Amino acid sequence: MRASSASSDKAVLAAVALSGTLLPLNSTMLAVALPDIASGTGGGIAASSWLVTSYLVAMATLGPFAGRLGDRLGRRRVLLWGLAAFAVASAAAGAAPSLGLLVAARLGQAIAGSLVFPNAIALLRDALPEGHRAHGFGLLGSAIGASAAIGPALGGLLVDVWGWRAIFLVNVPVVAAAVVLTLRSLPAAPAAAPPPRSAEVGARRRWDWAQPLRMPIFGAASAAVGLSNLAMYGTLLAVPVVLAARPGWSAADAGLALAMLSVAMIAVSPLGGRVADRRGHRLPAGFGLALLTVAAALLAAMGATPSALGLAGALLLGGIGLGLANAPLQTAAIEAVAPRHAGVAAGLFSTARYSGSIVSALLLATLLGHGSEHAQAFFAIIALSAAASTLLALRLNGPPRLALGEPTTAAADSRSVP
Repeated sequence: MRASSASSDKAVLAAVALSGTLLPLNSTMLAVALPDIASGTGGGIAASSWLVTSYLVAMATLGPFAGRLGDRLGRRRVLLWGLAAFAVASAAAGAAPSLGLLVAARLGQAIAGSLVFPNAIALLRDALPEGHRAHGFGLLGSAIGASAAIGPALGGLLVDVWGWRAIFLVNVPVVAAAVVLTLRSLPAAPAAAPPPRSAEVGARRRWDWAQPLRMPIFGAASAAVGLSNLAMYGTLLAVPVVLAARPGWSAADAGLALAMLSVAMIAVSPLGGRVADRRGHRLPAGFGLALLTVAAALLAAMGATPSALGLAGALLLGGIGLGLANAPLQTAAIEAVAPRHAGVAAGLFSTARYSGSIVSALLLATLLGHGSEHAQAFFAIIALSAAASTLLALRLNGPPRLALGEPTTAAADSRSVP
């Protein structure tokens, strides 16, 4: 039966991956376009940074509500709404005559993206059976990582050839392809029945809404991804700042060094998922985050004076660690709740991830905003964050109770729900 459904699983994964890659692709494309946007709109770099800040804050806060909306109204329906809204917001951004309207359109992209990502994750959880989900999430992680990695190159090409507006307009055909794949690959599901009006059921539904926050495994996985993302995003932001102050290092050198982390993470993510499917989430997540901790400790030891070999080794080790850990953390979080809560769980997990990114940006501005003299302290905080995420990963579940390939039952899907 699994062999006959493999092609269906691949189609679902392709639809979810294309939808999910819109968000990181747009973040990294924008990074290289900011100088042109600043000069083209007359807003300056500081004002243009609102394009990044507003996006991160909106994505961090709206994910749980968007996931809840999908749980109630149907995940495919809300995903399609999000994709359509993302196309409209992208077209508006490409045509924006001023920085203020561009920021508003960018905020519209974030609102639409918050509808897309948690519901795409929940749909993938629904489509893949237990024992195969972590590998699916690992492949999704590789696709998302690859889109983030190619974003700067693609964005630079678009800006050079057609100007900064092209980085927004290119989303329209990508969204059209995602809509077609979604309609063809993801089955429509009926919306949840309207809730009864009794006070007792109302109280139970309020408990259902809060329930994912109270689950030990869900809480541990979400906190671990927030702390590990703080470490990852902080490293991506800090390495160029540190290298810029070193004689003989160029921006291209910094990009090449960071590619070690990205490429390793992309390559190893499917392996982390396969190990989690066979051995449980604790082993690959804990071991991967321990490697990330060692990598961050090496960066802290080098501080503001890294050697080329030492930097490359630390970033490669960190990328391997993140690749091993990401899929198990995502799968552990979304399997810890009942299927009916998958959307809100994915939204809360996404909020934790984005919160780590926001905190790392604030730390960078505080410690490295005026130079690299506090690089050692910054990377020490990164190492402590990674170490805390490792300890949290030890709270995840061990080997799965079902043998790989054994049919998944509804009872097995909901066994972790109190």
